[in-house]
Amino acid sequence: MTQWFLGPSLIDRIYVLSGGGCHPRAGVVSTMEQVQSLSVARTQSYCRGLGGQWSGGHDVSGHCVMLIHASLFFWEELSWLFYTTPVYYQLKSTAVNAWRSVNAILAVLVLSWWMMVMTAVYFHGHNELLTGSIFGVLGWAILYLGLFPRVPQIGLPSRTL
Repeated sequence: MTQWFLGPSLIDRIYVLSGGGCHPRAGVVSTMEQVQSLSVARTQSYCRGLGGQWSGGHDVSGHCVMLIHASLFFWEELSWLFYTTPVYYQLKSTAVNAWRSVNAILAVLVLSWWMMVMTAVYFHGHNELLTGSIFGVLGWAILYLGLFPRVPQIGLPSRTL
């Protein structure tokens, strides 16, 4: 969704459909040929490669998409903790490496949510965060509520250890 989606990324497509595009940088003298080549750019990376500036549209927060999607993925993989909490405490004495792995994943989750707060405070507005959150949850829901339960080779995480 954030880099490639059968062509330009979903985020770039939304940006262009909401009125955004590639424009000459302020203060840089551009020839008519350069302006025309900037106007056909449909991805942010291509626009920057031409020396242009991506501006004017709705910027879905790609950071928000990725952080929420990855966090939900980790929570889903650790969902057994919610059903069998005593097993988590038993891991420390019976399977130390598994216990350390679970704690490492929990630490990554805390770091992800801290990064989400920093993204919200410094980089994006409310609407951009909202659409990024929607796409992050949507990507998770398509996989975990739609695809994975229907593919027997994949299945869902076990509720017991």
